[in-house]
Amino acid sequence: MASHEFHWTRAAALVAVGTAASGCGGLPDAAEVSAAAAARSPDAFEVPDWAWSHWVWEDESTQQSALALVDGYLERDIPVTGVIIDSPWATGYNTFEWDAALFPRPQEMIDEFHRKGVRVLLWIVPVVNAGVEPMYSEARERGFFMQRDDSGVPAVFRWWKGEGSLLDLWNTDAVAWWKSKMDTVLAMGIDGWKLDGAEFNAYLAGVDTSPALGAKVKRLTYSHAYARLFYDYSREKLGHDRIISMRPIDSYGLNIGGDVVASGSPEINWAAWVGDQDATFSGLRAALLNIHHSAEYGYLAMGSDIGGYREEDSEPHQRKKELFLRWAQVAAFHPVMENGGGGEHRPWIFDEETEAIYRAFVKLHLRLVPYMKERAKAARAERRSLLSFQDKQTFAFLLGDDVFVAPILGEGGTLSVTFPVGGEWRWLFGDHATHGGGVTETLSFTLGTFPAFVRAGSPLAATLLP
Repeated sequence: MASHEFHWTRAAALVAVGTAASGCGGLPDAAEVSAAAAARSPDAFEVPDWAWSHWVWEDESTQQSALALVDGYLERDIPVTGVIIDSPWATGYNTFEWDAALFPRPQEMIDEFHRKGVRVLLWIVPVVNAGVEPMYSEARERGFFMQRDDSGVPAVFRWWKGEGSLLDLWNTDAVAWWKSKMDTVLAMGIDGWKLDGAEFNAYLAGVDTSPALGAKVKRLTYSHAYARLFYDYSREKLGHDRIISMRPIDSYGLNIGGDVVASGSPEINWAAWVGDQDATFSGLRAALLNIHHSAEYGYLAMGSDIGGYREEDSEPHQRKKELFLRWAQVAAFHPVMENGGGGEHRPWIFDEETEAIYRAFVKLHLRLVPYMKERAKAARAERRSLLSFQDKQTFAFLLGDDVFVAPILGEGGTLSVTFPVGGEWRWLFGDHATHGGGVTETLSFTLGTFPAFVRAGSPLAATLLP
């Protein structure tokens, strides 16, 4: 399995790099990057429906397998609005040139997805691997890479796809060169980018100096500039329905939030995902912990890899059916509902029951999209998340003001639920029972039902309840 992990050496290294970066004297900082970019490109915030609908992807794919994956969902009446073409798709990582052995006719593939109403995102990081020629030598000779110091020597660091160098985003010639590479695939009409986090590996290796600035740059500043480059340029070229999906807060199981583990600016990273979790209930809790910290930080909208990114080799389908469904159910109430990663993620491979339950929750999610988009306008203006959590033990949360969800975090389907004060809450399933605000109840749920509730008397109740 190809991993997306940062491979940091646990808490000490993670906190150390954050502390060191925050103490750097480099300019500009992350806030200045975001403010300058916003001044250049007036805000045209409108979430395209597809961005908060249902995406699917494979950890490693081909043109044939990607098309078959999407067709498998559509043929089973499971709506799909986005597909991620993850790595490897290019001739070398981040060359922007399709590998013809894997994707012999990429334009035909993109056009076919678009005919089916499915948007296309491509995976990328701002790194060129040593040995990818002539691209690497050209960039090195022109001084396009970040360094460890002011020696003039471009830094080479190890990341999960090999060894390479990090693009200097303050070198205007380097950025223009990178954009010329991006143009190759933007011209094909792609719809967005999955921006992975290799800059964390670079900073853990001490790569923090911009030759163009003649100064050190904070890691968060780099992440903001990286996100801005792809977000602004793609929208400039193709329109405001293009997006990025980048990690928000991602602490790999550590109970920390804040700048040290934040990535792209919340202002533009409003279709974020947290990864890469184990395919276990502990993995689900780790995903929810990151989503909790992301919501506290002010990220508007995010989701996680349904069923976990990693694989459980002891399981026939690399994850248990119950875990897969409970993860899918909570994901239906996150703005970004995306399903992919290592091992088996296709619901129909488990059995017909899994397929039917998964289909029902995808369709429920789609019914929530207008509500989420409407609530997003005020939330974004106030720099807050659509999700607000009760605590970090149950991970119960509100989606907007009118939907309450209590995730099932273990086998069996029985849990204690404390309902938010203020009003009554109606169950979205079964008999649509009403529960009083502020009341704690022990409730049990079959595999096809879930502790999700709508505020009684809200306009949304009329949409979600019969």
